[in-house]
Amino acid sequence: MKTIQGTRHKSQVRSHNARFCDLCLVTCALILAGACAREAAPPPRAEVPTLDVTTWTERTELFMEYPPLVAGQHALFAVHLTRLTDFSAMTAGQPRLEFTPEAGGAPVVLQGGAPSRPGVFRVEGAIPPAGRYRWALVIDAPNLTDRHDLGTITVFADQTAAVAAAEAGAQEDPAAISYLKEPQWTNGFATAVVQEAELRRGIRVPAVIEPLVGGEVIVAAPAAGRFVAARLLQRGARVQAGQELGRIEPRLAEVGADRATLAAAVAEAQASLDAARSDHARAERLFAERAVPARRVEEAQRVLTIAEARLAAAEARLAQRDETLRTGGGVAAGNAFALRAPIAGRIAGVFAALGASYDEGAPLFRIVRTDRVELRALVPASDAPLTEDIREIALEIPGRADPLVVQARDMHDAGVIDPVSKALPVQFDVDNRSGQLLIGQTATAILYAGARQRMPAVPKDAVLMEAGRPYVFVQAGGERFLRRYIEIATRDGALVGVRAGIAPGERVVTRGAYDVQLASAAGGVPAEGHVH
Repeated sequence: MKTIQGTRHKSQVRSHNARFCDLCLVTCALILAGACAREAAPPPRAEVPTLDVTTWTERTELFMEYPPLVAGQHALFAVHLTRLTDFSAMTAGQPRLEFTPEAGGAPVVLQGGAPSRPGVFRVEGAIPPAGRYRWALVIDAPNLTDRHDLGTITVFADQTAAVAAAEAGAQEDPAAISYLKEPQWTNGFATAVVQEAELRRGIRVPAVIEPLVGGEVIVAAPAAGRFVAARLLQRGARVQAGQELGRIEPRLAEVGADRATLAAAVAEAQASLDAARSDHARAERLFAERAVPARRVEEAQRVLTIAEARLAAAEARLAQRDETLRTGGGVAAGNAFALRAPIAGRIAGVFAALGASYDEGAPLFRIVRTDRVELRALVPASDAPLTEDIREIALEIPGRADPLVVQARDMHDAGVIDPVSKALPVQFDVDNRSGQLLIGQTATAILYAGARQRMPAVPKDAVLMEAGRPYVFVQAGGERFLRRYIEIATRDGALVGVRAGIAPGERVVTRGAYDVQLASAAGGVPAEGHVH
């Protein structure tokens, strides 16, 4: 259990003395009585400081304010008790203070009553004789009994010595931020103890999600023609490798010619073929009679073959024209090119329209593989050696509350610093069958190395940023906080490892830090202060 003590003056925190109006009245009465007895002008009264103590157990937090302790005088102790399960004010119970002499003997007990309002209790009574005591506050409440050991305290024989000792022990930090218990209880507040933990070394680097190498293709028109399909695929549709996307019906250059010209070409080719057949037959007959050499038959055969090909081409052009006119611009199905997906993935772009004509090479579809993607991380040159032992990767993605842990493999880099970013681009092949990563998405990648280091750790919710510098609010007392800039060593899940700035055992604010920040901007405690 950690105990924090403090001292306040009226000139430092004027409003806190409002808690001790009863104490001030008693003190003034004593001074006036002494002055009357001496029948002399009273000397200037020393300003009475206000002392405080803050302790934590596993179940409750105690913040108590009290005057310097003078033997036999009546004193009021303002007790604030908080449940650490939810950092709410305790609304029931009775506290008591126990003063046990160090030299031995029965303890002197000052009994308190029920809370005057949620979280606020009063313990008052006569201070025991001068000497050294071990003191403690005990709270008895329904379903809860707790004890705060407050260490040792000195009860002084006179007011002057008590005030002087309080003055000597004053250690107020002028940079401390005052944030009262009442708003802590009502606005939402929580703290956590800084503890040492075994954390993985991790580096945070900018990253982007890109297609795998070969995981993005453009399906283009293989020839000039008209695009047709039973159904035009929409952007985002999933396709399998080899799946038909549509067809391109090409057109020949002579399609625009009139039918008479094409029919004449067919007739001309037919006549040439007939002449070639006749010549070939005559050459074979003369060769059989040994009237011509064999070379003459070979030449006749070659002319016949060319004539047959020309006739077939002329007939095809005529048939294609007739089919074009019959279908409104299409061609015979046997002449169409089928467009098939080269890879499995999703349609990322659709540039085709049913019935539209395209030139050869015109892009029609863009397909991107999404079940596996590439994570491209930009690693500073100073951290490049750490990439040799990457065990796990987590992505901090805008809009997600928690980092996304990804399964990566096949890490590779070119070994060349990027001239623009001055960092080493490192690529990871990432499993994305869940579809949580989107091509083109930017994120912050946390690259965890295998080795672990022991260091102070705080919850990530405790870390705030100011002008790029991380800091936390440390609770220096029940209502006192310090802004502490820290040096982050690593981030591991919900914990942040700290290299410098805080120490184990300190308490940092994990909820309500924004309200502490507002209290800092306001310049201290509100003017009304506490009322007890």
